[in-house]
Amino acid sequence: MNSNKEYSVLQPKYYREFQCDPTRCLETCCERWKITIDKSTYQKYIKSDNAIIKDIVASGLSKNQDSKSDDDFGIINLDKDMECPFLNKDGFCEVIINMGESCLSKTCKNYPRATFMINDVIERGLQMSCSIAAELALLNENGMEFERTKATINPNDIFINSMNIDESDCIKIYIEIRALIIEILQNRKIGLNERIVTVGNFLNQIVVHKKFPDFNYEEILSLVDETRKSLSDNNFISRLKSDPIQYKDQFNILNSILAMKFSEGNGIATASKRYIECLWPVLDAFDNIKDSTIATFYKGNFEKYLKPYLNEKEFILENFLVNYVFIYRDELFQIDKLWHFYIKLCVVYGLIKFNLIGLATYYKGMDDELVLKLIQSLTKTIIPDDNYLNSVVNYLEEIKVTELSKLHTLIMS
Repeated sequence: MNSNKEYSVLQPKYYREFQCDPTRCLETCCERWKITIDKSTYQKYIKSDNAIIKDIVASGLSKNQDSKSDDDFGIINLDKDMECPFLNKDGFCEVIINMGESCLSKTCKNYPRATFMINDVIERGLQMSCSIAAELALLNENGMEFERTKATINPNDIFINSMNIDESDCIKIYIEIRALIIEILQNRKIGLNERIVTVGNFLNQIVVHKKFPDFNYEEILSLVDETRKSLSDNNFISRLKSDPIQYKDQFNILNSILAMKFSEGNGIATASKRYIECLWPVLDAFDNIKDSTIATFYKGNFEKYLKPYLNEKEFILENFLVNYVFIYRDELFQIDKLWHFYIKLCVVYGLIKFNLIGLATYYKGMDDELVLKLIQSLTKTIIPDDNYLNSVVNYLEEIKVTELSKLHTLIMS
């Protein structure tokens, strides 16, 4: 049955240029993370008469005990090397070879695409855990641009995260908040750290002063307009309040957060291979630092080895954050989860900077290839791990670092 339909689409301009290319791919998407299978595909594989598929399915496929819908009905059981069992020894997919590309699951057809629907409007972009997507999206010195277009899409053929909102005011408020956050992050009149601080000040006014859930739509829209106008004021950054940065605290908190990934999260077995390659130099660079010299060592190596690169290439991190806001927006589109969204934004950005300082220290400098490798592999390792990120938020609440001025300890430098 043909369910194709034309939709209005909002997407970054890079989206139309993306094409999967195994010859350029630096890390396969068929390993080291949970791969779910939609119910239709699951049944298709189970019923297949193909000898190779039947042999793989016998141990390589099972029902997903955590399933929330038909889209994640089944799960692929990774082999002893944490790879998809449908990959053959040459790295090619036996489903495509023996059943055809049309028989791939929604997960496999979709990745690294992320597709959302707000009522009848499709929004879509790419996840930076794909090396080709990361190179395409992050190296654009002019910044990430968005476009509205039309596209014919079969909603039954891909994952679509749907959000049906009846109140037009509610839709407007979410979209306006996100649009302003992106506008702030792309305001190059000030440094990227200060832009993130500005985002925090804006969201904090909604969360604290508007006392959700009894907020007023018109008040928040007025706040959006006020903040937008202030961006043209060259002195507005001087009005931002943040406690002085304690580099020792920054190092210790981020170091603890990183360690939690392997105690509270999915563990090292599901970590990207490329991230492990990045992690060892970071650990080596920070090994055996005396407590009394942490602040000097950490700040000094940032200034000497990483800052010169970021002075020229800060737009890479800007593009990452803009894409993050556009793609990972579930909590952003819930008024009572806005601050959790901001905390996680600061955590991810802080971990990227922490790892980059370690890598720059180890290699005595930084380049595009290493930055892209770290961002792609950290994204693949950290962002899909909801249990880990939620544990980090709980940890930061316990040590009282989730208030606005304290949270900036994670990001400022």
